[in-house]
Amino acid sequence: MNTRTATTAFDAVVAELPAAPTCTFRFDSVPCRHRAEWFIRKRSCCYPAGVDFLCETCHTRIHWMLDIGVVFECTGCGAHSASFAELCPTAAPL
Repeated sequence: MNTRTATTAFDAVVAELPAAPTCTFRFDSVPCRHRAEWFIRKRSCCYPAGVDFLCETCHTRIHWMLDIGVVFECTGCGAHSASFAELCPTAAPL
């Protein structure tokens, strides 16, 4: 980036940022923050409202972990999810 010709006005910088949501998935308590390509609704037992977003990388990682036998446990009620459909009953590309 050429610092002499690059815009420094806040409004101009913000206008170039993508309007798309970012990934809200967390591995090891660290949020991802990549551009989301999927929206999901988690299990209703402990997540009754709202949606989360997944980037393609996190979506693939979850499927990969499920494929090798990882079972996700709900931190609220302890229910186990051994498939993506159990973990995220509603999922669709944005």
